[in-house]
Amino acid sequence: MTLSQFFDDFYRPLRLRGRSANTARLYGCTIRAFGRWLGREPVLEDLDELLLARYLEHRATIRSPFTSEKERTQLTALAGLAWERRLLAVKPIVLPAPLPERVPFAWSVEDMGRLIAAAEALTASRDGVILRDYFPALLMTLWETGERIGAIRDTLVEDYKRPYLVVRAECRKGRRRDRVYPLSESTCDRLDVLASRESVTLFRWPFCSPYLWRYMKRLVAAAGLGNARRMRFHQVRRTAASHLAAAGGDPVAFLDHSSPKMTKRWYLDPRVADRGARACDILPKIAAPA
Repeated sequence: MTLSQFFDDFYRPLRLRGRSANTARLYGCTIRAFGRWLGREPVLEDLDELLLARYLEHRATIRSPFTSEKERTQLTALAGLAWERRLLAVKPIVLPAPLPERVPFAWSVEDMGRLIAAAEALTASRDGVILRDYFPALLMTLWETGERIGAIRDTLVEDYKRPYLVVRAECRKGRRRDRVYPLSESTCDRLDVLASRESVTLFRWPFCSPYLWRYMKRLVAAAGLGNARRMRFHQVRRTAASHLAAAGGDPVAFLDHSSPKMTKRWYLDPRVADRGARACDILPKIAAPA
């Protein structure tokens, strides 16, 4: 049995029921990447711990260690279910590799201003969607809600009643609870324009999905914010959380995280969010002897 067949026939219905389509898509990406390394369609017997360890070692040389760890988690999860169903004789054990703890990076308020200005300078339009209206409204909504781009894109027009935006549980990661966000007057003014169109979703996008990220890449570059792959929509979420923490707000509740540890590790830029005394200010000054 091929790994793709096992995923479609067993793993997806048994383990991913109720999960987002994007989760299934990411599993598919991992299976295809494993197949490219093998040079053929992977089968269940390829879920051998030594073969998996060699593959993951290779992946860590061409992708980030976080990508390699995500694929380890997914492939061993597939192997675990196959072993439970007695389709594999041995359950492979592949230990996680150590991951570096990166310092989160947030844009400044001035950076966000340049990004909005770049969005307002867009001239293209299609199917009634004017990009200079669309992108500033999208970016300001992401900024004031701290939501993920997928959740905001799926928000319905009927869920916006000025000055509140409801993001339904079905749209959000985990799909567990709705969130209600109050929005500023200026953001509501922008959303009123989008809500006046004939559309089911508030942020209907007239192009294919990859074009949304392509336009965001252009905006980031036009604002002079670099071209790193991580500097896209999720960067607005990190930035909003960091500035909220700096202002004395609760970034854990803002991001709807279950653990402050997750918020601190992945979202809060200490150069923005830290408000406590700094060691360089507290330590006694060292002077050269007279």
